[in-house]
Amino acid sequence: MDPLQTSYPDRQARWVEGMIPDMRTPGQDISMNVETAAGIGFGKVAVQGTADNQIRVSAASRAFRGVTVLDTTQLQDSYPQYATARVRTKGPIVVTAAVAVAAGAPAYYVPASGAFTNVETDNTLVGTWETTTSGAGLAVLNLS
Repeated sequence: MDPLQTSYPDRQARWVEGMIPDMRTPGQDISMNVETAAGIGFGKVAVQGTADNQIRVSAASRAFRGVTVLDTTQLQDSYPQYATARVRTKGPIVVTAAVAVAAGAPAYYVPASGAFTNVETDNTLVGTWETTTSGAGLAVLNLS
């Protein structure tokens, strides 16, 4: 039987997508059922699905519901279709910024793609960046 992994990093990554970076309050989460057939990854935009209790991946015509929270009990790196997902609606969460961002700057998401950015034009304000990146990469977003 071949091993699943043969190399290991010297240390764990500081953050991973969807991680809640600290235990401060208030953080607010809701439980929603995943409508998207391909599922929804962790740290991704969740928008209103067809039914009141459903979410789907980003779509320009749907209301923003929050960001999916990392769940280490899932068998893959996402919530599969029909799973109950934990969705952060307020408070800090680790996401991938599509561009360089600065701590304290407004944070937006692009409705057509679900990307997180600091660009206001035609995008939806969702909170504030708490950390700085020099380019695209993981950053802490504080949802408001």
